[in-house]
Amino acid sequence: MPVRISVIVLSLFCLSNVCVGAMIKAIESVSPRIAQRGTTVEVTISGVSLDDPKEIIFYQPGIRATGLKVSETPPKRRHTMHGGRIAESVVCQFEIAADCPPGEHAFRLRTADELTCIATFHVTPFPVTDENEQGHNSNDQFETAIEVTPNVTVRGELNNGARGDVDLYKVPVKAGQRLAVEVGCARIADVHYGDSEFDTAVRVLDENGRELAANDDNSLLIQDPIVSVKIPRDGHVYVAVGRSIFVPSNRPYCVHISDTLRPLAAYPPGGQAGSKERIRMLGDALGATDRMIPIPDSDGTFNYFGDAPTPLPLRSSPYPNVLEDPRASITAVDEFPIAINGIIDSGEEFDSYRVHVRKGDRWHVRVYAATLGSPIDPLIRIRPIDADGKLGKPEVDLDDVTLEQRDVYGTNYRSRSGLPDTLDPSVVWEPKQDGDYVIELHDTSGSGGPTGVYRIEIESPRTLFQTVLKSTTFDWTESMRVTGLAVPQGNRWTVNVNLPQGQCDTIKGDFDVVARGLPKGMKLIVPPIPKGKIPGVWPMQFVADADAAPAGAVITLEAIPADPNQQVESRSVQQVPFINHSGGDAWNTVRVDSYITAVVDPAPFSIELVKPAVPLVRGGELAVPIKLHRQPGFEGAIEFGAVWSPPGLAIQPPQTLQPGETEGFLRVSATNAAPLTTWPLVAIASTVRDDIDPFLGVGHTRVSSEFIELTVADPYVELAAKPESVRRGEKKSFVWNVKHKNAFDGEAHVRLLGLPKGVTVMEPMPTLNSQSKEIRFEIEATDEALLGSATGLSCEVILEAEGQEIVQRSGNGVLRIDPGQG
Repeated sequence: MPVRISVIVLSLFCLSNVCVGAMIKAIESVSPRIAQRGTTVEVTISGVSLDDPKEIIFYQPGIRATGLKVSETPPKRRHTMHGGRIAESVVCQFEIAADCPPGEHAFRLRTADELTCIATFHVTPFPVTDENEQGHNSNDQFETAIEVTPNVTVRGELNNGARGDVDLYKVPVKAGQRLAVEVGCARIADVHYGDSEFDTAVRVLDENGRELAANDDNSLLIQDPIVSVKIPRDGHVYVAVGRSIFVPSNRPYCVHISDTLRPLAAYPPGGQAGSKERIRMLGDALGATDRMIPIPDSDGTFNYFGDAPTPLPLRSSPYPNVLEDPRASITAVDEFPIAINGIIDSGEEFDSYRVHVRKGDRWHVRVYAATLGSPIDPLIRIRPIDADGKLGKPEVDLDDVTLEQRDVYGTNYRSRSGLPDTLDPSVVWEPKQDGDYVIELHDTSGSGGPTGVYRIEIESPRTLFQTVLKSTTFDWTESMRVTGLAVPQGNRWTVNVNLPQGQCDTIKGDFDVVARGLPKGMKLIVPPIPKGKIPGVWPMQFVADADAAPAGAVITLEAIPADPNQQVESRSVQQVPFINHSGGDAWNTVRVDSYITAVVDPAPFSIELVKPAVPLVRGGELAVPIKLHRQPGFEGAIEFGAVWSPPGLAIQPPQTLQPGETEGFLRVSATNAAPLTTWPLVAIASTVRDDIDPFLGVGHTRVSSEFIELTVADPYVELAAKPESVRRGEKKSFVWNVKHKNAFDGEAHVRLLGLPKGVTVMEPMPTLNSQSKEIRFEIEATDEALLGSATGLSCEVILEAEGQEIVQRSGNGVLRIDPGQG
């Protein structure tokens, strides 16, 4: 194919020029925050871009939303932190099933043309009453305390009065009964930015004001307090809810007041999948008690509520339990895989287990303690037993780990922690010798006690395929621009999906990615993933048929290996932190194990990316044409860019097509080391609004092009020069050697870039054709030329073929400027 070469200056493009904008989220508030299961409650959802509500989709069954409509009474327009605002409200009824699981329920709202960010609602097993405080600090005395009877959940609010708000509840009690009190404030918060106004404390007082129990922070509920107390005498007690420190701010909370079993830990903290396990409940005011608990068939962490309004996290594993022998200094473990369970019941204690292994075996050793609400900070140490019976040098000596080592993705906390998971060690251990080893479990915090439970799961490393929708926007606010899965009818949308590996094994060989549960009329397109190593990020595209009915659905993404004998576990993960605050980590994180997608109303435009007729060369740039297809009557401005940049490539920042414009270019550049291969390339387009920037994606209609293939090839020429020098006031030839990599026709002018001040290239410029062995630049140095060596000089050319341009940079020259002879 004939290629004509001429010269331009190469532009350097970054992956994105998006600046931090306002923290505008579709949903800023959900009220009320909690209700009893088996009831129906009217809920108001407030935020922006909610003007045409269609459907609420929950991540798990148990709640059905009906009667969605825009509120007849517009909300009081107000601003939230960092430029967010409330401008619209939607009202509906949440019909909560009688068997709805208690706790947190995440959902998204589908409007006519969008899916909102994640929002939450909470469910309690108890009847709900409202505090209804009449004026600031009107119920903070015994005489004005609000009377409630167990078992009840109170919806309250800590106000922003001139002094710290304390809410008192008067509770009738009997001697010897249990009273359990737990507060939800940080856990039920629906704000994405906050601080210590969510840090609550609780006290239980007798009729004389004597403190019977109190709690601020704890290992199970973190900032939300929890107490369980045995009542000493008949009469009344007073439950006092307040903040740990004075902060003038209105914040909702709920307080559960009950006489039900309220354990703080369970032992063992898990069991074998599909079985019934006898588990002892620990930490309750009336002492330990045993429960027979069915263990789910699917393995992983699950929530056990019992009669309590908030859960204990437990583990389901496909292998049996071993319990520490409290009478022995070392507990024998006969075989792997296994789940070892124990209790560190004093600050000085550590537990030891003797195991037999073979050299070269691979075992994934993962501790569960803080992750399950235990107060201890575990350290694991694995040491061989030498021939003389003494313990050798540790092969594993591990304390805290990263979130990634715990397969926790989707968050990027400032301190790289923010979740208790990081306190629990995890490692893939390969024994260095045959024989016996000792596994030791230590508590580095000295917090051991009756509830200091732990679990060590040891198994062969799994082959795990994890997909993560990860938002990395300002203060971790979810961005629908990067995690939204709303697809207009007859159109398509593409998102980057993270494919992390953690400590698990990688899929061997080819595999497909499929979506389970898609709405009718929607399909998933995944370009072939490179063989050998799963990339960290890969684009995936959702396509809606023109006749697909608008609807939302909960989906998962799974890997299907070409080898049917390969066992692969697939996980779909998204985590959205709440109550983020400057200088620290989030206080609450919403975790879901699936995604929500939806078909929405048609967009008034689509975008096409035209496949280039020539490759992109290393060190070069290619202008790929885009075409915007507007529906009749739509003339609005459109921003376009790219959602994904292949390794070694860079794509220009987003550009805007002005009203009425239909054509543009997506400029792509390649480094000199870009892989020589073919990549999928896709363009995205979004409407433009003056009142809401596109950074978080709220209020914008977004579509993408189809995937095209972009090939990266060797450059047409390589230019190189020996170090050269020139004196001030001298004219001289600067010679560059030409090495031809690919044939081309025609001639080109070549431009020398990077010359220092005072040095210029004289006309005429040199020409370059397919026969050229060298090119000469005639340069001149003035008396003002900067002395010394100028490095990084290069040449640029442009390759034109089939109406497209490929800009190429080559060479790395050095020119020294010396003083003049005079």
